[in-house]
Amino acid sequence: MNGEFGYKWQPNDAPMVRRPDAPELLEGQSLLHDEAGRCGGLDSHCHHYRVVQWYSSVYLLVRHGGGDESFRLCTTESLLDSLSALDSTARYWFLNAIYHAYGDGTKVATEKTNNYWRMAAADGRIKTRKLRGRDAVKVSVEPKLDPIPN
Repeated sequence: MNGEFGYKWQPNDAPMVRRPDAPELLEGQSLLHDEAGRCGGLDSHCHHYRVVQWYSSVYLLVRHGGGDESFRLCTTESLLDSLSALDSTARYWFLNAIYHAYGDGTKVATEKTNNYWRMAAADGRIKTRKLRGRDAVKVSVEPKLDPIPN
């Protein structure tokens, strides 16, 4: 675990301590769980997770080599109770699974949306209309017309 002696980048390296690198809390956020990077069959030292309460919502904050990310989690008491019931290692890998599922879902949704608009553009079905008296444009996609069956 980051912050504990034993981290090695390569098998022949001398063991050392890898410093935890937690995402920063914003004003008004209350820290509920703080899970530093670690190994466990998978090298995940670069991911540091924090679960925070911010007003009435619960967020997962993540810091990794690409920067910081955050997204809202379910705010049910059962989720909070479940996270609290886990030991640190189990909680870390559970948060890791949530983070990667979120990332995969975002990627799939983006690909589907991009493909939808790409096909609409190729078919000439994208329509734009300037809104009268405003500095705005309405953009829509006309539905595909099914060919008339013979």
